[in-house]
Amino acid sequence: MAITLQEAKEYLRVGYDDDNDYITELIDISEAYIDGCVGTAYREKDKYSSEEEYKKGCRLATLLQKKVISDMYDVRGTTVSNNTKQDKITQTILDKLANAG
Repeated sequence: MAITLQEAKEYLRVGYDDDNDYITELIDISEAYIDGCVGTAYREKDKYSSEEEYKKGCRLATLLQKKVISDMYDVRGTTVSNNTKQDKITQTILDKLANAG
């Protein structure tokens, strides 16, 4: 379900190629992050009650991956300030994917 480099660049609004390697790395890292948080069951079509539910899960996973990539691309760091609020959208999507099916 990983997004392509082109999809990531369009989401980030990056029109140049200088960061291609970095963005490709972020795609891999974001996929590993999501899988680490929720497992991989959300990728399996047979875990869902219908095709429509599976497609919804795929769209949520794609949205979350784009958000994680964007956050990592914009911040380019590993520290989090003390005043950072928990992102409810991210947490809600992670919860939904963790309970796929």
